[in-house]
Amino acid sequence: MGKGKRAPSGDNEGTHLQDRSSSDLMEILVQNISDYAIVLLDLEGRVISWNPAAERLKGYTADEILGQSFTAFYTAEDIESGKPHRELKMTADEGRFEDEAWRVKKDGTRFWANVVFTPLRDKAGRLRGYGKVTRDLTERRLAEERIRKQAQEILEMSTVPVVQVWEGVVLVPLIGTLDSARTQQLMERLLQRVTETGSPVAVIDITGVPAIDTQTAQHLIETIRAVRLVGADVVLTGVRPSIAQTLVHLNIDLANVITRSSLSAGLLMALEVLGLSVVPKTA
Repeated sequence: MGKGKRAPSGDNEGTHLQDRSSSDLMEILVQNISDYAIVLLDLEGRVISWNPAAERLKGYTADEILGQSFTAFYTAEDIESGKPHRELKMTADEGRFEDEAWRVKKDGTRFWANVVFTPLRDKAGRLRGYGKVTRDLTERRLAEERIRKQAQEILEMSTVPVVQVWEGVVLVPLIGTLDSARTQQLMERLLQRVTETGSPVAVIDITGVPAIDTQTAQHLIETIRAVRLVGADVVLTGVRPSIAQTLVHLNIDLANVITRSSLSAGLLMALEVLGLSVVPKTA
């Protein structure tokens, strides 16, 4: 019977060298990744490996953090709620866990983190630990907050402010188009303010309204009628020549509405309605 062939020893050595080379390259990759903090945890969540990016991001040296619980990276609120170990359980159960939330550095400062957990299992399927990759997304988070704030400011600008300029007179400075939703908001706020303050005069300024169409004009008429029903007079200001021509062309009847071309003229008219007058300042 012939003897079985043995693989040349050079092949085994080549395989070992290839495996060692791949392992070395992987280690070099992990150590040189600058944007991702890569951490290995044992089954209890203790840190057993720590790459340089993790040190830069979280502030701990390897000597300080190795063997410590990964809960050091969580806020006090998260620790109290049991979130850290709940995430590990979800990782083991579901095969992956991803989250975006506030995390804590060594000095106590917070940063917005994208965190991905991966269960680490051996060839037999036994859970040996966890891999944790963290990326600092604080700048993105702050940019999103700025965008949300700007959007809120724009939304607030689109609402209808009603201010009492002095006793007996409330002012509504309109900016932008006047659609059905804003008309409803205008009427509600204006009627409420007139009633609360007992103001006999409401000044509606349309200087900031870029154009008047049939719908906008009808909305204005509806608002004026509603204010009159609660016993207040309306002075419509900001009626520019182009606006006046458009209203005439649209057959909008403002014959019974007090109108003025400017806000200052409208406020003077409001004083006259109240029976007051402005005394020029003498030198």
